Amino acid sequence: MAGAPGAPLELSDLAGPAERERAIPAIRDGFVGVYRWHAKRQLREVPWVRAARRNGEIVGVALLDRLLPEVGYVYYLTVLGGSRRQGVGRCLLQDALARYRADGAEVVYAAVQSDNAASLALFRGQGFREVARKETSWRDGGLGAWGLRSRMWLVPGEQLLGLRLRPPAVVAGAERPAGQR
Repeated sequence: MAGAPGAPLELSDLAGPAERERAIPAIRDGFVGVYRWHAKRQLREVPWVRAARRNGEIVGVALLDRLLPEVGYVYYLTVLGGSRRQGVGRCLLQDALARYRADGAEVVYAAVQSDNAASLALFRGQGFREVARKETSWRDGGLGAWGLRSRMWLVPGEQLLGLRLRPPAVVAGAERPAGQR
């Protein structure tokens, strides 16, 4: 049982290998094939793994990383099947965005399979939009991921989504005044 739907969610970090192992059922439930393999691998490697719990049981996880000090990346976000469409994913994503904002990130990216309507709706509902391949770099005011795509492990059939959290530190080659960051 994936916790009673009406029970409140508790968010926490999963630190250390033993804690992170508890997230594997959510990863197994949410992914297949190469995605499952990669999510399990990243579970050990990313700096932040956030868990959503109901009645003590992990019902969703978010694997988060920083590609650069200014750039956050949501590697994976998954919710157990029995807890989907109950706000768990939204709660995890909002938590991740709050963490990135507090840590000074300018942009956040995520990759979503083009046919995953629920995930696309989740990210778009929080302000993410598709990033065009030739879009102006995030450093220059756009959301282009120049030089970062290879670190995101994008595969065919995925859309890169991005969200600007704060204005760029550099606009049109000119430094912004310190008080306007």
